Amino acid sequence: MTQDEEFRFQIAAYTPDTMPMARLAEYLAQLATILGEEKSVHFVKIEPGSTQVVHRVEREAVPKVRARADSVRRGDGPSDARRAYRRVNRLLREDNGTAVLRDSGTGADIINFPGIEEREETFTGVRQRGAIDGEVVRIGGIQKWIPIMLRSEGETITNCYCKQSVAERLGGNLFKPVRLFGSGRWNRDAEGKWSLGHLVVDSFEPLRIETLSQAIARISAIDPQWDDGNIAELSALRHGGAS
Repeated sequence: MTQDEEFRFQIAAYTPDTMPMARLAEYLAQLATILGEEKSVHFVKIEPGSTQVVHRVEREAVPKVRARADSVRRGDGPSDARRAYRRVNRLLREDNGTAVLRDSGTGADIINFPGIEEREETFTGVRQRGAIDGEVVRIGGIQKWIPIMLRSEGETITNCYCKQSVAERLGGNLFKPVRLFGSGRWNRDAEGKWSLGHLVVDSFEPLRIETLSQAIARISAIDPQWDDGNIAELSALRHGGAS
């Protein structure tokens, strides 16, 4: 019969005496998402040395927790667990550390978190057709390529350009949300986040002015199959992230 099992999450970045409580809470939140079965996984203690978080998994949930952890290790686990895994590695890179989830009974490593030892490759100047959304706040200039200024999620984007013919049509959308299409250069930093180098705009389309709730209501009216699961996944993609 399967028994309750203990696992250790060892963080080689702090000791229990130096680990800030808020930082520990961040790690534990992500670990809970990776393991799942939240009602069956319990905090036990923190052991001395490097920070070792001991937690107990109730016997009925052990097979499910193991299967979920194995899928995360393989890279094909549930989307929320994979996001949590990436988040742990980002925290570890910030803390100059690594971590491992270990089976206390066998001593076997279940998931390794490379953290500082594995930085993502950076790319600059990747040429690719793409699109960017934002509110048009300014169009103008006397150059051959006319600069466009957008406001997107509180940031100002100034590295978009278009020909006069496009600028004339785009002018009717001043202070309105649009999606710009064109050929551009894109950069990816060591955290895996992509950013726009510049975009040569050749077309655009106006966007609806509506909240996320309004958009979901509109989609639900068209497709009754949409439910809370779709909404949760959409919210996670919006706020979880290329980061």
